[in-house]
Amino acid sequence: MPLDLDPGTAALGNARLVRAIADEMAGAAMPFERFMELALYHPEFGYYRRRGRIGPQGDFLTSPVIHPMFGWAVAAWCRDAWDRLGRPSPFTIFEPGAGEGALATSILDWAEGRTDGFREALRYVAIEPNAGGSDTRVEWVAGPVPPAAAGVAVCNELFDALPVRVFEAGERGPVEVGVRWDGERFVEARLGVVTIDDAPAAGRFEVNPHAYAAMQSLCSLVERGAVLAFDYGYPQDELWAPWRTNGTLLCFYRHTAHEDPYVHVGEQDITAHVNFSELASAAHEEGFEVHGPISQAQFLAAMGAGSLVEAARGDMAEYFARRSAYTTLTDTAGLGRVRVLAGARGLPGLPPGFEETP
Repeated sequence: MPLDLDPGTAALGNARLVRAIADEMAGAAMPFERFMELALYHPEFGYYRRRGRIGPQGDFLTSPVIHPMFGWAVAAWCRDAWDRLGRPSPFTIFEPGAGEGALATSILDWAEGRTDGFREALRYVAIEPNAGGSDTRVEWVAGPVPPAAAGVAVCNELFDALPVRVFEAGERGPVEVGVRWDGERFVEARLGVVTIDDAPAAGRFEVNPHAYAAMQSLCSLVERGAVLAFDYGYPQDELWAPWRTNGTLLCFYRHTAHEDPYVHVGEQDITAHVNFSELASAAHEEGFEVHGPISQAQFLAAMGAGSLVEAARGDMAEYFARRSAYTTLTDTAGLGRVRVLAGARGLPGLPPGFEETP
């Protein structure tokens, strides 16, 4: 006699999370933003509560896990800011959304190799409310922290993981997309018509209601110094270009990108591209001079990161590892198209990597 092998809601992802979301819906539709928030950040079952999300064994790769040379380049950028500020001590690097600490470790390892006082002045604060890392040189905090007199706030792919509102352009204006439980799966529902300035006239698009405030919070971490943000995205005119009618929402599951957020719930990443015009505006509002955005490929090339490859020619295994990593980090079809935005307050001169930008 065959057994009943139907997995039920487990086929949609974490069965407990699916049940929790469906229970909150209580037969009605919730905005997509709330669905994304629960899928990623539910306090017990959300995707970001899990370890092992990033890397070959996880669902996606980020620049810091490709090779430490990415972190070395960021460390050199931060050391330049320290030098321009007159070598203050302490000099604090804040990293919101630090994850398991790959970037922190490579920056601190680079600093350990300096003999100019940078390491002694350096304090590293990782702001990570989810599954964090174990590097004991890092101060791991889960919540708000007081600002530093001097330092850099750096983040890598922080803004694209914030929950977004999703809209469909309609004859009467943008219609917000909601999500409901039909008894077997999550399905989309149409909510109300809203007014959005300069909204696309056709197709689907996203609005991130949290990014502006998050950038302001990033800027507030340092009284004098800089912010350095790496993320997928575009200025608003590119993000909402007439030809981009399907939006930018993407899911990552076991190194496969797809566009269905209603499967693998709690077991996959969900992202949407960032509006860099909003990030720049928020930084300006906080009194920062903004540089960029430029591509990561441009940034790393201008920083001279390619020299790290040539410097390893005496060790062929390391040389080929660095060459492969540099190619991956600057591939304009992949990580190389990540945009980089910098802001400076009380920091003289142009920051490295941005010298040729308007």
